[in-house]
Amino acid sequence: MKILPQKLSEINFSPLKRELWFWVGFGLFLYGVGKYTDNWTFHFFATHVRSPEIDYLIIFLTEKFIWGILILFILVTGYRLWTNPENQTKLLPAFFAIVTTGIMTFILKAFFGVPRPYMGTDLMPLVSAPSLSFPSAHAAISFALLIPFFRISKSIGWMWLIFSLGIGVARIYENVHYPSDIAGGIFLGGIIGSYFSHPSTKKMITLMWQELEFRRQSFHFIAGFLCVFAHWAGFFRLRWIATLLVLGLIISYLSVKQKLPVVYKILQLFDRPRDAGFPGKGAFYFLLGVFLTFLIFPVKIAYAAILILAVGDSLNHLFMSRVPSYLCFPWNRRKNCGGVAVGIVVGTFAAQFFVPIIPAFLASSFAIMSETIPFRFWKFYIDDNVFVPIIAGAILSGLS
Repeated sequence: MKILPQKLSEINFSPLKRELWFWVGFGLFLYGVGKYTDNWTFHFFATHVRSPEIDYLIIFLTEKFIWGILILFILVTGYRLWTNPENQTKLLPAFFAIVTTGIMTFILKAFFGVPRPYMGTDLMPLVSAPSLSFPSAHAAISFALLIPFFRISKSIGWMWLIFSLGIGVARIYENVHYPSDIAGGIFLGGIIGSYFSHPSTKKMITLMWQELEFRRQSFHFIAGFLCVFAHWAGFFRLRWIATLLVLGLIISYLSVKQKLPVVYKILQLFDRPRDAGFPGKGAFYFLLGVFLTFLIFPVKIAYAAILILAVGDSLNHLFMSRVPSYLCFPWNRRKNCGGVAVGIVVGTFAAQFFVPIIPAFLASSFAIMSETIPFRFWKFYIDDNVFVPIIAGAILSGLS
């Protein structure tokens, strides 16, 4: 039986640091090679490789086959979690790696704003693609699975490496990515996959997962990014959010009456004891805040406001318990200056991908500070998951 560490200082992070530094060096080398080959790669493919048969194979590989493989991977991961008595599987770190990589790719594309190779040139893309190019999402997600697969089985790892390299070359062949975009995707996926699948990370997450607040805020953090990403991708519109809200209320009501299989376990994992009368209360109000934000504000302002909630408010809660009590606010002894400061900084960083940095800072400051003031209507307290994004969105709208 493995003995888990009792605190973070007992975990040896040196092997993980070495592995991450390797990816940093390797990523910089690949990016340099990519930038050197950006100008002539498309001409080489057009002159020496292109044919209708290869076109068909490449399109099938990048538009159908890879997504089929990823869906199969998610289904297998879910099945393994369901059938394992302890709800664990070696595939779980790989799942977290591809989710995180997808989110980070979305953020970095917005930050760098690199146009596709065919924009402003005579190149013709083989497939339709959004306008932003760096880094390659296909390459990043493929390589996010590489190291987790290697840690499970070297044979699977080598096969996946060949497949991932083929995906990277295929995206260049389709005229939708520069080689440097692929290099950026390899670096991003590699470093995230290494981090999530490393034994040191598993020990750290296992230790922190024992804290209820860490579980709750991790859910909020990831859910916020996923809501923004899913809306941007076009399959998380208001009618679907409204449907989820109604289903959530039904499930919550049924959970009060009886312990629903699986659902009861999940709610126990994330619910505070005081919310026993409203199972799933935090998730419901979070989704309600997202719904109202999308309903009231323009898309970019809504994205920024939701990220202030997801990132700023979540890290505010996580850090406030690690700050001395004398830094607490006089009007709310449960909140402190340290947690609020962290929340404002990271909320500003997340929001500035969609709005200018000064409005992002002001919106994050007012929204996170407002969370220290209990809002009450008669005897009913308004949940911070509802009013934080609305306050942030209102300030951004006024400043715009």
